[in-house]
Amino acid sequence: MALFGRKKREPLTEEPEDLDAVRPEPAEGEPGVDRAWDRAGDGPYDVAEWPELDGRIDLGALRLPAVPGMQMRLDLEQGSGRVVGATLGFGASQAQLQVFAAPRTLGLWDELRPDIARGLVEAGGAAEVVQGVLGKEIRARMPGRAPDGRVAFQPARFLGIDGPRWFLRVVVNGPAATDDAQLRPILTFLRGTVVRRGDEPRPPRELLELTAPEGVVEAAAKQAQARREAAQKAAAEQGARPTQVLRSADATAVSGVSPSAPTGPPADAGRHRPPEVPDAPKAPSNPEFT
Repeated sequence: MALFGRKKREPLTEEPEDLDAVRPEPAEGEPGVDRAWDRAGDGPYDVAEWPELDGRIDLGALRLPAVPGMQMRLDLEQGSGRVVGATLGFGASQAQLQVFAAPRTLGLWDELRPDIARGLVEAGGAAEVVQGVLGKEIRARMPGRAPDGRVAFQPARFLGIDGPRWFLRVVVNGPAATDDAQLRPILTFLRGTVVRRGDEPRPPRELLELTAPEGVVEAAAKQAQARREAAQKAAAEQGARPTQVLRSADATAVSGVSPSAPTGPPADAGRHRPPEVPDAPKAPSNPEFT
């Protein structure tokens, strides 16, 4: 199921009006805890709201804070090699960021939550829409294979943020998927993220391609080749193929929740296809997607 497939006869997003956006001062208290999260005041910001981009990692449509100790992986689309997302590592937790074009007046998150939840359940997992720090979010459990071959379920948390003519989707894996305390460094990171959508008209749900910093793609390709060669050498020495291990980012490549659905399969689509699990947990009754 194409999660971000374009609807029939859906018009292109209109040209923007030549107006200067104003960033309101954040209210007192911790957003999402002491008060409701206000996107315009608490972030992530549009470039018109926060034009001071110095010190941020330039990925084109996304400008990310440079956090000491944070790891970053660029997610490439298979075949084209386009950069379709960025996965950030915060200790044992990860957060994948992808940004999409959206209509001027309506956000996408209310529309997409039921589609994502249904796709997760159809893939053999479970999903529930709950009230989180940023508003409504999806808590999910996805099936996969553990090293010993048994079925193992991993948690994932789907966050959606509607901005001016863009939509930011964040998929959280690891301890932060279930622990709000572990989620705080990711939320702090999101508060410093800036989106630069561009002025050209785009159809709603179109994935905004990212650009890699100079030399990053080439270096990543060399590192990936070196890892493949090392794995092949180790397998030859052991006389057996290396065992696949359930990876923390697998929840972003399941059927129906493909991060690059509008433009093609993600780079690792199908590499860890969820098995058929007769006794997989079913989604709880929830008006959001039943």
